[in-house]
Amino acid sequence: MTPLVLSLALTAPAHPPAYRPAPPPPIVRVQPQIPARPVYRPVVVPTYQPPVYQPPVYQPPVYPVQPIQPIAPQAVTLAEFSRFFTPTPGKHHVWIIHPVTHQPVQVCFVLPGGKLTDFEVDRRSIWFEFRGGYEVEIEFRNNGTVCVEYDD
Repeated sequence: MTPLVLSLALTAPAHPPAYRPAPPPPIVRVQPQIPARPVYRPVVVPTYQPPVYQPPVYQPPVYPVQPIQPIAPQAVTLAEFSRFFTPTPGKHHVWIIHPVTHQPVQVCFVLPGGKLTDFEVDRRSIWFEFRGGYEVEIEFRNNGTVCVEYDD
């Protein structure tokens, strides 16, 4: 024998290993079951709810409010009126600074057609004279009113 075989023979166990066979699996007898009737339960399907769209609420910009200042019409003094007014026939609306109250007042008057013979402006009145004796006199009173007189 060769040393290899001899070493294997000397190291091998003297008795064979004990062999126990595995126990057989247990037999379980299953009773056949009668299939139960299927139970039909209603399935609740949620209805479709479209998403609710809420548009953004428009907030207008807030600006500081300033009171509206009344726009005073361009008024002229009696001296400026005498230099710049051209007496033409028809209705006239002129803003004049009242010589007593120093506030602008609107003076409305009508000049006739015809030749102007005289036009005078003094401290508190305006006077137009036309051919044929027709006169228009505008008088500024102490209480702040204006009186327009027409004479034939």
